[in-house]
Amino acid sequence: MNGRLRGKRALITGASSGIGRAIAEAFITEGADVFITARTDEAAAREVLEFAARQGQRASLTLMEATSVCIEALFDEAHAAIGPIDVLVNNPAFITRTPFLELSNDEYEQTLAVNLRFPFFATQRFAKNCIARGQGGSVINISSVSAFRAVSRLSAYQASKAALSMLTRSCAVELAPHGVRVNTISPGLTATGGNASQWRDAPAIWQERKKHIPLQRAGIPSDMAGAAILLASDDSSWMTGADLVIDGGHSAI
Repeated sequence: MNGRLRGKRALITGASSGIGRAIAEAFITEGADVFITARTDEAAAREVLEFAARQGQRASLTLMEATSVCIEALFDEAHAAIGPIDVLVNNPAFITRTPFLELSNDEYEQTLAVNLRFPFFATQRFAKNCIARGQGGSVINISSVSAFRAVSRLSAYQASKAALSMLTRSCAVELAPHGVRVNTISPGLTATGGNASQWRDAPAIWQERKKHIPLQRAGIPSDMAGAAILLASDDSSWMTGADLVIDGGHSAI
């Protein structure tokens, strides 16, 4: 790595595993200090802190529920731990595979609270802090190809991700005069803890899904890390409102 994020400080949510962890470790390797959040798996999150220590970077963590956290307090805690935040990675995720006709109000509300409400207000707080400092910043929203490719049993999740993708574009336009860039990464079929019931427990289903991917494999969390580095770095200083689709070519067909 070549230190493209040297001197930057990032707040990365949902970073104890999967895509969030891959991004956190990639940022650390590129020279960033990180403040990460996790919902319950403190042991796994602390492995990220240990990785940072070995790389000579600062890192800190807090456990939080995206549905109930005080966002202002979260940013205050991050600032106290590593300094003012330059990069925000909105990666909290909740998914339910309940059929549309059976989806409960509670499932719907939790999906929207985690996947849309939290990124909305985290981005708002981040932008206010950047403006107060008189400096720009980068927001990276982790969406999904589910934002524009419909499948059954994912109605609330897909609606929330579609809304998140539009939130990116809206914020990109409104925050551009302040130097705050807002972009999206939309992963395709990716093996994470959230879908282990498929790739680990139902390999036949997983193999069938992979047949439709031109690059002939599912993604892994680290496949998203390079795009996140780009969006966090000054190399993307003229990018905002973009959606980087990383899906092995699936959306091309």
